[in-house]
Amino acid sequence: MHIGLILTKTPAEEGFQTFIQFANMYQGNDEVTIYMVGNGVFSARKGHLNEDLISNLLENSIIYANSDDLKARGIKEEDLIEGINSIEGYDNLVVNIMEKFDQILSF
Repeated sequence: MHIGLILTKTPAEEGFQTFIQFANMYQGNDEVTIYMVGNGVFSARKGHLNEDLISNLLENSIIYANSDDLKARGIKEEDLIEGINSIEGYDNLVVNIMEKFDQILSF
């Protein structure tokens, strides 16, 4: 099954830990793609307290950060954790969600 996870929480918010628990639950059993949008893009930035948790997810997941949200928050592509890709705009995100996933979870 192909699972999509949408992260809108910063690493400091309580919902971030719930996201990590669900992401780890699906690791190894399903194909997982993670989209960081809104304040969730702060999770893509190098140097935050939970960077290791995101880096561990990269071993078995594809992770995208929304480029518009990165720009709005002053985060440059060179500031991203290695392995995280940017995705242009919400249109591409919606197309991916509608066409590629069996299940979507949002945090």
